[in-house]
Amino acid sequence: MKNLSHLAARVFNTPLMIDQQKLAVVLSALAPRLGVEPPMVDAALLAEQRSRRSYAVTASGVAVIEVSGSLVNRASGMDAQSGLTSYEQLSNEVIEAATDPAVRGILLRVDSYGGEADGAFDLAALIEEAGKLKPVWASADSLALSAGYLIASAASQLWLTQTAQVGSVGVIAMHLDQSQADQAQGIRYTTVFAGDRKNDFNPHEPLSDDAHDVLRTDVDLLYARFVEAVARQRGVSAQAVRKTQAGIFRGADAVAIGFADRVGTFYQALAAMSAPFQSTTGGKPMSELTQVATAPPATPNPDLAALEAGAHKRGYDEAAEIVELCHLAGRVTLATEFIARGLSAAEARKELLALRVGEDSQVDIRSHVLPEASTGVTQNLDDNPVVKACASLGAKGGV
Repeated sequence: MKNLSHLAARVFNTPLMIDQQKLAVVLSALAPRLGVEPPMVDAALLAEQRSRRSYAVTASGVAVIEVSGSLVNRASGMDAQSGLTSYEQLSNEVIEAATDPAVRGILLRVDSYGGEADGAFDLAALIEEAGKLKPVWASADSLALSAGYLIASAASQLWLTQTAQVGSVGVIAMHLDQSQADQAQGIRYTTVFAGDRKNDFNPHEPLSDDAHDVLRTDVDLLYARFVEAVARQRGVSAQAVRKTQAGIFRGADAVAIGFADRVGTFYQALAAMSAPFQSTTGGKPMSELTQVATAPPATPNPDLAALEAGAHKRGYDEAAEIVELCHLAGRVTLATEFIARGLSAAEARKELLALRVGEDSQVDIRSHVLPEASTGVTQNLDDNPVVKACASLGAKGGV
């Protein structure tokens, strides 16, 4: 019952970016345990189960990251077979793929009705940042709705199949009023509280006008942010996005309104993204290319000056990669420390991922999205003092 209460707290009285049909599925699972009548839902949706897999890298160097099932900020140990995928895990995969030297591009394979609002905007921003390092595309195969669409729209190109559904740019919140059910069972709850807002969203009382206004304001703020993000990422006007009224679009219709770039299967999108990488590598697997690139030169009399210059250049490139890696992980200040310790980019990436996992394991889940959440401004790396310091170290051969 403890886990059920925790899940209910993440569904009720908090704005969600999820398609209404999928929300009905979630409510149908909770309703019997909460003593309320479950909504009618499609049997196919009830049977939906997915296994979470880490991303795979194709022979041409494209990392395929699956964005599937119901999206939550953190899974908190809940079984992946329940169909949950966390923004936390997706963020880790995007960071790792963006900084993996064997990866030349990232393709998001999206099949999701959406989910929690908390964490979705941070992941979309991370995808935009990753796109500055390597091309990031998305394929809607076969759903990219609500939070799923926010994530897909952050990619530089968005493909969708002929019948795929995209859109549902909207925010929804629901309050469960079980006061009449309590009365029918002869149960009466009495709350004693201090602070006018403390008793808001009490499920054993009807929703007050003030509490309704608080929830309405939160939904409107998140909706405005959702519209702005999609408009910016897709290069369309905010007015055009609002005009859709959270509608859902398929195939060519989605392309016509600017919600997608091209109609094609996932494999067609993968082939199109891989084509330039294969043309520059002769179609060889990345393992072969790495061996060729790292093979020692077959010259009996090396030019020492040229070797020294090359070492300085590699040191600068390594420093620049560490700075970009730390920036993606939100820990730019660690770049100087990593460089001073002589870490490689791969070693720095491992330490950052370990730090992220350690922090996430100590953070409590908070499902309610506050209006002021996630409003940070993206840093300008050109003016960042850590970046300048690392560039100076590389130019002087200090790394």
